[in-house]
Amino acid sequence: MIQDHGGHTLPGTAQEPLYRRLWQRSPGRTRSGMRRRGWLVGLALIGCVSLVCGLFYRWHTTSAAALGRQCRILSAHGKWPELAIASAQWARAEPQAADPWLSRAEAAEGLEDWAHVVQYLDRVPRSDSRATAALIRKATVEFENLNRPRDGVKTCDEVLELDPRVLMAHKQPIFFYAMTLQRAEMVRRVRRAIQLRRESPESYVYLVGAHWLYSASLYRHNTHWLESDPQSEIFQVAQALQVYVSEAKSEPQRAPEFEHIPPEEQLLQKYPHNLELVAYFLNRSISEGDLDRVHDLLEAVPFHLADADPRFWRARAWCDDANGDFAAAEKSLRRAFALDPYWWQIHFQLHDLLRRLGRTEESARFFEMYRIAKALAAEIKALTQSAETLNNQKFLQSLLKLAEFAEDDDLASALRDRLSTL
Repeated sequence: MIQDHGGHTLPGTAQEPLYRRLWQRSPGRTRSGMRRRGWLVGLALIGCVSLVCGLFYRWHTTSAAALGRQCRILSAHGKWPELAIASAQWARAEPQAADPWLSRAEAAEGLEDWAHVVQYLDRVPRSDSRATAALIRKATVEFENLNRPRDGVKTCDEVLELDPRVLMAHKQPIFFYAMTLQRAEMVRRVRRAIQLRRESPESYVYLVGAHWLYSASLYRHNTHWLESDPQSEIFQVAQALQVYVSEAKSEPQRAPEFEHIPPEEQLLQKYPHNLELVAYFLNRSISEGDLDRVHDLLEAVPFHLADADPRFWRARAWCDDANGDFAAAEKSLRRAFALDPYWWQIHFQLHDLLRRLGRTEESARFFEMYRIAKALAAEIKALTQSAETLNNQKFLQSLLKLAEFAEDDDLASALRDRLSTL
């Protein structure tokens, strides 16, 4: 309270804090001072934060560099457990960099921890120049060490998105689809590799034998893949078909080895709509002259699959021919030829039909194609070593002649390029 000179309190007034009275007496100067002090405090805070950030960055980069040096030393001495620990710390310090993850993958591979190898290789940034090599290694581990071929195919496709000219990323999926008798996808990938000039010599073998070849390795590879996926219909059918085609169960000495393979008709009952299994029975029924069975089998496979498969068009043509409908037979055979211009069986049927129709010149053309394709098929079936051995002038020149007959410009051009280097 404020008192007068006589010591009495003046009514209606109150003693106020000093900071409020000063503010009331000199408002302009006080507000300006507060603003200046606020700016000074703000600048001080910014300076402190910048200093702390700078110190942290300097410590962080120094620490990451030290971890990198430590990892390189441990790698050089093959100290995989220690490298696993140090590279994990490095990855935590620099999770967006490639080197820590490559180091972690190296340690995991040294410890044969294959699941983590693929996990760490997958963390390599796709923008890094080493991403392609890392993914190729990842695919190899998925195929060979983890027995996960489908994952390996997906990884190869990711490689091709980064660089479509990587040979191995074409070769491994083509091999997988060839060994599992997924013929349409195999042909599509072979064609793509040929367009990019990244086909391997066995690609020509797969193309020539696209719809009749059963590799001697089918049983071995699909038996291996069934270990990781025992319920796979694709692996079961491919494994069994190699046994059926080779008639291995009819050999007394080998029969016990294949006791687990069900009889042919039993497997068909289990998978009545399987494309490869039905195609196998179609070919056998045609050979036996069983027209009714061929008709029944043609109805077993979904139309969109059968429509894209030359074996089913060949079977339709055989039925039409047997029923005297030669126009329909020719139409079906030409459709089969468009889908697979390298199958000797189609060449022969077209030659025979056109000869009977009196079109001798065209018949002779298909007979010449049949003669070349049949000789190539015999050479392929006689292989005792890798298809790489067919990368020779004689085989390639015969295939080039066949490609020219078929007006297959992509293949003919690729073959000329390959022959020019031999």
